[in-house]
Amino acid sequence: MTPVHLFLIIFLLTGPPAYETLKTPYFDFFFTPGDRAAVEVLARDSSAIADGVMSDLGVGLTRKISVYIPDRGGFQKAQPAHAPMPDTVIGTAYDHLSLMVLKSPRAIRSSRVQLEKTFIHELTHILLGQAFSGHAPVPRWLNEGIALYLAREWEIDRVFAMTHAVLTGSLIPLVELTHAFPEDREKRERAYCQSFYLIAFLISQHGTEQFRNFIRLYSQEKVLEDVLITIYGMNLYELERRWHRMLKMRFSWIPLITSSLTLWFIMSVIFLWSYLRKKRNARLTVQRWEEECE
Repeated sequence: MTPVHLFLIIFLLTGPPAYETLKTPYFDFFFTPGDRAAVEVLARDSSAIADGVMSDLGVGLTRKISVYIPDRGGFQKAQPAHAPMPDTVIGTAYDHLSLMVLKSPRAIRSSRVQLEKTFIHELTHILLGQAFSGHAPVPRWLNEGIALYLAREWEIDRVFAMTHAVLTGSLIPLVELTHAFPEDREKRERAYCQSFYLIAFLISQHGTEQFRNFIRLYSQEKVLEDVLITIYGMNLYELERRWHRMLKMRFSWIPLITSSLTLWFIMSVIFLWSYLRKKRNARLTVQRWEEECE
């Protein structure tokens, strides 16, 4: 009996008696009746979503994934007992169990959109974990960065967080984000931001096909420095240097356009333009009236 089968038996025997199931080519969904509508939408789109993520990563799914969406309050109980995530988390994945646990849409805001994004995020972790199975773990910055990027988890707060990090020189070195993220909440959020923007940098600068080749070769070779040189022609130090240069170019101008002085200047220009435009229109109207009276 495999670990995932054992987990399923224990969970279904100890979990709520009213669990329902939906089966798709890639996933088995387990959920409570209150979430049926949201899960049906997700299950309907799940195969297309999985195909898209697999295509983006250049890896395949090795075995079917079980997706648990417990009722409100049951999120931690639905996870393996040895490593439950805190209740503040809305999704978690266990690639060695081919298992995903998502918080009920009724327990989070923007439920439908959030459920799909979380699903894509955790699916990415499972696919990467399976691709790198039996070898050194995927660097945390790479694992989280890809998941955030593919799930399109861009937020305006992250723009301001990166702006602050760039302007204050407080970017966290990648070597410190390889095995784990900081415990400090502010630094942890900065680590997620950096991971997102690093993957966005690689893909925007070198294209999706080269990124797929990078993931494919890295999952086989397992030596990051060698793969970076083979695919991108640079080691980790050079990658970080070029990426930092891009960050400075991208984020240094944001305080300029968000400062109060600049905003007052823009508002003044808009007001003056509006005044002159109205004055011109009024003059043209009077001129037209005069022409009509002649």
